[in-house]
Order: sequence, then C-alpha cells, then structure tokens
Amino acid sequence: MFNRNWSSFVLRQASLYHNFRQNWSRFRSRAIQYSYTLYRKDRRFTRFAIAASTVGFTFREHGISDARIAECENCEEEFAHRKSPGHGWELLYEEKDMLAFRRRIEGPYEMYEYKCVGTYYDISPRTFLDAQNDLKYRKEWDENIVTIEVVKEEDENELIRWVSKFPYPMYPREYVYVRRTWVSDNEKFAVIDSESVQPEVFPSSSKSNVRVKSYSSRMSIRAHTNWESHGVDYILTYSDNPEANIPRYVYNWMVNKGGPYFLKQVHKAAREIESSGREVRSATEKALKTKNGRVYDRLAKEKEEKEKQRQEAEEARSNQENNGEKKPQKPQKVRPTSTANSFVLQQEHVNYQRTA
Repeated sequence: MFNRNWSSFVLRQASLYHNFRQNWSRFRSRAIQYSYTLYRKDRRFTRFAIAASTVGFTFREHGISDARIAECENCEEEFAHRKSPGHGWELLYEEKDMLAFRRRIEGPYEMYEYKCVGTYYDISPRTFLDAQNDLKYRKEWDENIVTIEVVKEEDENELIRWVSKFPYPMYPREYVYVRRTWVSDNEKFAVIDSESVQPEVFPSSSKSNVRVKSYSSRMSIRAHTNWESHGVDYILTYSDNPEANIPRYVYNWMVNKGGPYFLKQVHKAAREIESSGREVRSATEKALKTKNGRVYDRLAKEKEEKEKQRQEAEEARSNQENNGEKKPQKPQKVRPTSTANSFVLQQEHVNYQRTA
C-alpha cells in the first residue's frame, strides 16, 4: 500500500515538474521577445526625443565659453603647483605616481570637489586623450556605462548623454553635459572641459533614470616631450552630486574611488590602443585642427590691426598736409670751411691786389 502511494506521488511530481519546465520555457521565450520589442520601441522613442530636444540648443548659449577656455592658458602654472595646490585642498591619500585631494564646496550641503594628479610613463598624450574621448571605444572598457552617445557636435564642442550604473538598489544616473577639448598652440598642453546641462535646457529622455543636475569635470594634460612620445602628466578636477539621499560615507567612497578608478581604466585602454594598433576616433586631430584655425584667425586679426594702424597714420598725415600744417623743414647744416680752403682764398685775394 505504501509503495503504491509513493510511486503515484513520484509520478505526479515528475509530471508537474515536466509541465513547469515547458511552461517556464514558453514564458521565458515570450518575455525575451516582448522585452526586445519594447527595447526597440524605447530606443526609437529615445532617439526621437533626443533629436527633438536638440532643436533649440546652441553651444553659444549653453556650451563652454571662450572666456573659460582662455583660462587654459595658465596650464603651466597649474602643473607647477599640482602636488601642493593649496586654496583649501587637503590630501586624501597617495599612491604611486598619483595624489588625490578634496576641498569643501560652499553651500548648505556637505559637498566636495576632488582633484587627482599623477604621471604615466608608458603611454603618449595622444592615446591618453583619445582613449577617453572616443565614446564608442569607451563603451568597451568602462563597465559602469549603460549608454553614452554624442547628441550634437560643432567644431570642438560636443553635447553628450551618458547613463551610468549605480550600486543596487539605486537607479541609473543620467548625465547630459557639454564637452570642449582644447590644445595649446605649442601642442604641449590639452584640456577636456565638461559641464552639466540643466533639464530645462535639455530634458531627460527616460523616466527610469535619475537626472544629475550638478556635474563638472576638467582634465588637464601635459606632454613630457611631444604629443606622440611616451610621458604624460595629468590633473583631473571634478565634482558630482548623485541626487540621492545616501549615507555620507557611501557617497565619499563612491566619489573618492571614482576618479582614481576611472584613470586606471583610461590608462589600461590607452595601453591597449598602442599595443594592438587599434584605430580610434582621434580627438587630437580634431583639436589640432581647431587650434590651427584659432592661430590662423589670430594672425589674420593681428595683420588686420597693423593694416588699420597704417591706414590711420596715412590719413592723419594726409589731413595735416591738406590743412597746411606741413612739418617745418629741418635747417640745413652749413658745412664749415676747412683751414685749407680758407688759406687758398686768402692767397687768391693777396695775389689779386698785387696784380692791380
């Protein structure tokens, strides 16, 4: 009796398990198909929303200003004091060839600005710049990225939308910011300057992400010798408000580890470019092209100013001549009579009297 009941129980359980597997496989395949269809529709909607948001956006009004870029001319002074920046910066920790600082941001909340300074000897400034500016390549080596794309581009200005993963159970963070890359005239320094764009200027395209309203980043790069040779110094200054009510120690850990961890990833990606010969989108060439245009415009402006000054001087001189205000001629110097000539004249005069 016991054996008969036990065998029927086992058969029922096996039948239930078999039906469960069939139903689960059917449910899973339908869920995947539905998710993919929804994902495709969401991507189409996101692209449409992004395209519509860029209609009224201009870099002249909301981009990195020329006055802010002009501050990059002081890169030499910035690098001279990079290991002891002062001005409220306090040292957080020190690693080999890297220092990390922070300082308090004035305001009602306890927010900090962070600075990482260091040196790499085995990569060139070109690959260091290109590894972080090529967003398509960055998707491969940055594990925290959900999506990142250039929404709008104009000369050395870019409008970028970036969705980043945050620790569970926090929602992903959406960053919309402008980025501008500058290279010095002597091609020894470069600056990547980024600043967040407010939602009223460029609205969010998804309600499932938390929009970050306060974000800024500035990467300064200095070549040891030239842009193609190994040896680069860097200064990364950044601040980030994650728009979350999280414990202070968790926030400090996230921000403190964010900069150094990001720099290590960039260094690894740059080495991969050089070792594999991988072709990436060259931010250097684009920045140098803009630099050449800037130098050409400056030289043309200087030439125009000189020509204007010359024309003004000619007009002033012409007006003086027309008004009869000619410059007085300098008196001619009388050539003094030499002693020999004086003697000859006297001798001729004496001879003339004798003849009479």
